Parts: sequence; C-alpha cells; structure tokens
Amino acid sequence: MSALVLDGVSKRFDDVVAVDDVSLQLGEHELLALVGPSGCGKSTLLRMIAGLQPPESGTIELGGQTVDGHGVAVAPERRGVGLVFQEHALFPHLTVDDNVGFGVRDGDRGGRVAEMLELVGLRGYGRRYPHELSGGERQRVALARALAPRPTLLLLDEPFASLDPNLRARVRDDVASILRTTRTPAVFVTHDQNESLAIGDRVAVMQAGRIAQIDTPERVFHAPTSRFVAAFMGEASFLIAGTEPPALTGDDLPAGTTVMVRPDDVTFEPTDAGDALIRSAEFRGSAWCYTLQLDSGGELRSTRSHLERIAVGTRVAPRLRPGHRPVPIPISS
Repeated sequence: MSALVLDGVSKRFDDVVAVDDVSLQLGEHELLALVGPSGCGKSTLLRMIAGLQPPESGTIELGGQTVDGHGVAVAPERRGVGLVFQEHALFPHLTVDDNVGFGVRDGDRGGRVAEMLELVGLRGYGRRYPHELSGGERQRVALARALAPRPTLLLLDEPFASLDPNLRARVRDDVASILRTTRTPAVFVTHDQNESLAIGDRVAVMQAGRIAQIDTPERVFHAPTSRFVAAFMGEASFLIAGTEPPALTGDDLPAGTTVMVRPDDVTFEPTDAGDALIRSAEFRGSAWCYTLQLDSGGELRSTRSHLERIAVGTRVAPRLRPGHRPVPIPISS
C-alpha cells in the first residue's frame, strides 16, 4: 500500500496557478525530496497534503484512505500526519518533555517521550525550555514531537533553512537516518538541490506548479529529462552536436542535438593547438572550476584538483573524461 497518492491535484490563488495537475505516489517507507525554486508550488502542495489548504481538484489518499476529493475533506488533526517546519513552532512556555508529548494521546506518554528523545540524541534534555537549546537541538525536538504520535506520514517544509551550513548538513543527515530507522514515510521540501540529492530515495523537481521530473537522485542529476531540470539540479553546460568538437559531444548523435555536460564530465590539456581558452578560474577549496571559451562560441566548465592551477588565458583542448558521456536534452524542454 502506498503511504501517499496524489491524483490530479491542483490549487489556484486568484489568477495564479500554484499547483497544476500533480500526480505522484509515495512508498510505505520512502523518503521523497520535493525540490524547486521559490514560488514553484512545493510548499502549497505540502500544505494540501497536511489538510491546511484544500485542493481545488484532484484527490489525496493517505494509507489507502481518501482524505480530499470525491466530497471528502478530512480535518488536519485526523490525518495522522506529522509536520516539521523551518520555524520549529515549539511552545516556548513548555519544557522539551511537554513539547514532545503534546500530541501523544494514548499509552505510556512518559515512556514515548523518553523513547523519542533517545532517538534524536537528546536524552536528559527533557526539563529544558526551547530558549535554552541551540537551533539544531530545537529542530531535533520538533522532529521528536512530530514522530511521537506515530504518524503515518511526516511532512517537512524547509526544516533546516535557518541553520548554518555545517550544522545544517549534520542535522539533515541525522534526520534522514532517524526517518529510515523508524521507517516513517516522509515528504521533504527544500530549495537546496544538494540537500534533495543527499536525503531523498527519490527526488521530485517542481517547475511552475508541475512535477518536471521524479526519479532517483542519480537519474535526476545525470539523466535530466529537460533543460530546466538539468540546469536547476547542478552546474550544466549545453552544447550542440555537430557544432562543438566531437571530443565533447560525441560522434554518434545527429547534428543539432542539444547535449548537457557537467563540470566533472570535462577535462582538458594545455596546448597551443587547442580549440578553447581558459576565460576564468574559480577556487572552490578542494578544486578549481575553470570556465572554457570554445572557439566555436560555446562555453563550458571543468573542475580539476586544487593542486592543478592553470593560468587564465591558456589555450587548451577540452574533452570528456573517460566513462563520461554527454546527455541529450529533449528539444521540447
């Protein structure tokens, strides 16, 4: 049984279509990363799943039961859905114990709270108040509170956006591990491409209210089905077969085919006979990223070790790294 099924879900605000005919299924224990630029509809979609906003059309099923559509509209508190937001939304006047136990209505409440705090690595923090916690600790409490009532689905909306980058990565990895340990299906909304690739069993890329592509992280990154997905999910250069050097586009594609290459696909050798020029070099700590200007007019980037410093203005011969291939991009995209 699927944890979540969306069928033709749409939402409009006045003349703006926020979500446009979205359909997807979430497996029983699956973690889906929903990623896209600001205003693409991802948070609106999450709020409709939670029951905080009604869809204008389509159906929403949770655990095989319709909660929206066909005349049904189940209240948010009866959907068995846990919510974690960027702002944590903890009650400032309640202790950690009371925050985590707030939604627990049956069984051994104290035991469940202790179990959740142990799970999120906050054993012994129960008597503290939210203002006595760090940002990462507050987010862990928010996660523990969402998991305590044993939700059938967890929804996370930009939960780490307020954390600094180093803490964000650590808390993100811990949260993903906790969700997989508890086998809780979840939809995780983010605008951070790297975050979506790191946390999702699958990644759904949204564009203008629609799902542009949904697939494994590897395929979304390495085999995008549109130019938008290719460019949004990471640095990408677009070349035209038959116009650019075959060493970059291959010799088995029809002339005029648009292909994508990423910086790690491309290498180059300095040579006076090369057909490109290093236009700029950006130091990224562990690597240099070089922008190459092709004699044909195209442009692409190439990453190399931080030990390989090559001067701007050097003429080079670019080529694909062994085992790397250009990705054809559909003309309709």
